[in-house]
Amino acid sequence: MKFKPVIVSAHQPNFLPYLGFFDKMQKSDILVIRDEVLYVKKEYHNRNRIRINSNNKKIPQSKWLGAPVEESHDYIKHIKINKDFRHKNKMLWNEYILHNIKANYQKTPFFAVFFPEIKKIFDNSDEDLIFLNMKIIRFLARAFNINTKIIMASELNLKPLHYEKSDASQDLVNICKALGADIYLSGSSGKEYLNKEIFAKEGIELQFQEYNPPVYPQAFPGFLPYMSAIDALFCYGKMPLSQQLRILNTPEIIVS
Repeated sequence: MKFKPVIVSAHQPNFLPYLGFFDKMQKSDILVIRDEVLYVKKEYHNRNRIRINSNNKKIPQSKWLGAPVEESHDYIKHIKINKDFRHKNKMLWNEYILHNIKANYQKTPFFAVFFPEIKKIFDNSDEDLIFLNMKIIRFLARAFNINTKIIMASELNLKPLHYEKSDASQDLVNICKALGADIYLSGSSGKEYLNKEIFAKEGIELQFQEYNPPVYPQAFPGFLPYMSAIDALFCYGKMPLSQQLRILNTPEIIVS
């Protein structure tokens, strides 16, 4: 009797993740959230981009939004949010995020449908970054109708309590073995650093995600790929299909 192979993927618990995160989730039976890897400053662990309006209609513009954190050289699961952080306009960090989301997306077709839940998440932010990010990830997965099982890597108890350097390929193989995976689905960047021999030795097939960002109508003229997935949610209302990217009249990108 032919069985369906178990596909496992893994991803760090990014803040307001981009669509490629959910594309990989959708293609997997189990998504492992790597909360037991090192927090990296200026990565996507606590920040991401949204579309904003531009005075130059031919040049799409984006803006970074993020949660302020009390940084430490440790696993993501230990990183705390600086709850009292205020921006220059005296707004608390979560109020500032909600203000920017509302200002830039309130005229989109699906804003009224999905913003109340996002507001609820940020109005009740926890002091640990992982809790906030997982609330956002689970909400977006539901909104995109993705039912993939989510497992926290730390719950597998495969690594020590606090950060210790280790081999990425061996870590992933250990995760796959613990979950009975037949296939490990890696992001495309895995081609540059994963050791295929380690996977082959354990009988685990290594595959790589081929993700072409979809084009959909955004809130403002032009198109920018790799925005937070809330951009597609507010503008399109569902998970856009991946396709060959076509950008019209976007000679450069401005990031605030």
